[in-house]
Amino acid sequence: MAKAQILRKAGEALGLGGRLKAAITGSASKNIDLADLAGTFGFDILFGGLAAAQTPGDLGDKLIAGTTQAIGGGLGGVGLTAAIGPQRLGKYRFLSDMAGSVGGDFAGMAVGDNAMRLKDAIGGGEGQTPYERMGAEQQQQLAEELRKQILTQYGLVPGTREQYAVDPSTGMGVA
Repeated sequence: MAKAQILRKAGEALGLGGRLKAAITGSASKNIDLADLAGTFGFDILFGGLAAAQTPGDLGDKLIAGTTQAIGGGLGGVGLTAAIGPQRLGKYRFLSDMAGSVGGDFAGMAVGDNAMRLKDAIGGGEGQTPYERMGAEQQQQLAEELRKQILTQYGLVPGTREQYAVDPSTGMGVA
């Protein structure tokens, strides 16, 4: 037997085929159409696209973030609905799908973060996500700005007007 036949027979024995189909369509006897796919996976794809668009970094980081979040959300929604049983949920099937999608999104984000860390480490970086790299850069910029501000404030930078307000013998300000 081929692997596909073994998996299909195992799925039939567990009743997964009908449950997954019912999780998408609402009925195990109904064929899956485009409207069912759009209703079940549309928001997962939309939020995966938003995650990709909002992720800083290169195209690879954006693809990883968007793909893992879309796949995680889709699998989470269908998985929770199939686990509960779409026939028991009835008209509340979409609420189950949404709750599972949120959980799947979080799982997808964790997978995506680890994949982006691995990508950064392989590329010679420090193994950080784009947000972690951005945060480190901003911390470095803030430290430099504070250093300049403090040096200027106390007249330690030549050519600033504050240097004339300091008594050179004591280092204190002149009133």
